[in-house]
Amino acid sequence: MTKFMDSHRWIKNILIWSFAYLAVLSLAKVISLHGTGAEYWGGKYFGYNLLSIVLYGLIIWLYKRFLERDDTRLKVFAYIGGSLLSLAIVYGAYAHFVNDIFRSTGETFLQIGMVICISMLTTPLIAELFVLIDKASDWYMSKEVQEPAKKPTVYFLIVWAIIFASFLPVFLGAWPGNFVFDAKYQMQNVITGDYKTHHPLIHTLLMGKAYEFGVAHGNASFGYQFYTLLQMLVLSSSFAYLLLYFYKKRVPKCIRTATLLWFVLFPMHALFAISATKDVLCAAFFLYFMIFLAQFILDGDSLGKSFYVKMTISGIFLSLFRNNALYAVMAAGILLLIFHKGWKKKRTILILYCIIFLGTKLVNQGLIEYTNAEISAKYRESFSVPLQCLARVCSYRSEDVPLEIYDEVVTYIQEDDIPNYNPYLSDAVKNKANEYKLENNMLNFFKLWIKTGLLFPDEYVESIVTNTMGYWYPLNQGVYVSADISLYHTLIGIGEEIEKKSYFPWAQEMYNKLFWTNDYHYVPILGYLFRNAPYFWMTVLYMLWAAYKKQGKYLLLGCLPICYLGTCMLGPMAALRYIYSLVVCTPLLIYLVIAQKKEVKE
Repeated sequence: MTKFMDSHRWIKNILIWSFAYLAVLSLAKVISLHGTGAEYWGGKYFGYNLLSIVLYGLIIWLYKRFLERDDTRLKVFAYIGGSLLSLAIVYGAYAHFVNDIFRSTGETFLQIGMVICISMLTTPLIAELFVLIDKASDWYMSKEVQEPAKKPTVYFLIVWAIIFASFLPVFLGAWPGNFVFDAKYQMQNVITGDYKTHHPLIHTLLMGKAYEFGVAHGNASFGYQFYTLLQMLVLSSSFAYLLLYFYKKRVPKCIRTATLLWFVLFPMHALFAISATKDVLCAAFFLYFMIFLAQFILDGDSLGKSFYVKMTISGIFLSLFRNNALYAVMAAGILLLIFHKGWKKKRTILILYCIIFLGTKLVNQGLIEYTNAEISAKYRESFSVPLQCLARVCSYRSEDVPLEIYDEVVTYIQEDDIPNYNPYLSDAVKNKANEYKLENNMLNFFKLWIKTGLLFPDEYVESIVTNTMGYWYPLNQGVYVSADISLYHTLIGIGEEIEKKSYFPWAQEMYNKLFWTNDYHYVPILGYLFRNAPYFWMTVLYMLWAAYKKQGKYLLLGCLPICYLGTCMLGPMAALRYIYSLVVCTPLLIYLVIAQKKEVKE
């Protein structure tokens, strides 16, 4: 077939031109689904303006370049990545803007055709990205080896001070901190003394102790600022530690400067640094642990006892600050144990991860005893995905659901909550689900879930797609629940309130414009970097790149981010703060792919 096409190039060109045209039409169709006015843009403006002609020419040029490449392995992994991205574009648009993927047989065939055609753009783009990474890696190889790093402690302290100072304007502008998200409920636990394990106790206690110190001295806000300052110190220290790691690895100054600017100038970091959410400290320790993991996997046996102590402590704190983090750490540890070569290393891995698991459990139990905390419902939290599936079926297909199945479903889900089903947020369904029955009747629950799924597989697929698409849909975000980061202030409702003041009006005005009215949505590039999708696809493409290069160690390094992302996708919604841990790892993952050739050579 290849020889025939080579001898009849005109046939190949006609096929490329035809499919490129269909790719443009497919993208226009996707755009037309994007809500009010989008149909006009997709079907009219996108069809008549210069953009469609430019895109048509770009697809032809990219795909011809792709076909001319000799690296078969590159093509295979580019096809895999391009197909996944194309699937996300098509089915994400139908799930969100239509809320019905499988509405007809004809539509299903149309969607399959659109996926194939759009992959003509996404596939060569991923191939170009991998080639670009190779060029960056060659550039990195060509850099002269610098002198060994001197005075690393001084370097670390200077960088730490610079990053911490970059957080101060927004801290002063929104003093004593961005009291948002679940902080209200955690502080209510502190004031009433009625602690619950729904949120990590270590985080609740940190905020609570700062608040109580302030109340004892006549000003709750004065005390609460110490929690914010502590969080700023820890987060900035993790950023500085990454730069210290680069410094010791003799990474070129231009890369270290770019990394520093990413942490200092990208406003997401400063705003998260002052925001009262457990995700921030979790992200700090996630980055610490990833650095230690990179050293452990890549640097061989040249590690001292203090290294393992620091790695263990960071792993325990990471697991303490988000309930799902422990599952991700342990899942990645099992993969590391199975696939890492060498029995000595395997033994070290087993000991390390056992200590992290036991240490996390012991500290948590100690905090429960100290606070006399109530063990919050964990089964309805863990089963939010199957509960969403059942609720969608009973809400959207109530007339088709057999009565005996419906009657069994409402023994687990409150019947009054079924009409409140939200495709993007499971709280309306899971918050009042029957915890006792889920715990004591788990086998029958999963039998019910499977039995219902066999009757309504389309609704199950759509339930999972809509609940997770906030992470992976790469185009227009729309209006679905995604819990964007915001700058506001919530009230506790009981006890002494935390009062917000501004000691830096200029910073307050700038950040209010970005994060109160959410104008960052309209800032080119910056607005997109505040989406989940770039960091989701960065993680996926990192794993594809490592597989393409047959770099097993780098695949193992990606296990923690990919496992963590997996646990987030089993959660109640797609929130940016949930995956802030991946955002802070961006410079590390970029470094790993461009420095791979030098690491392997050494």
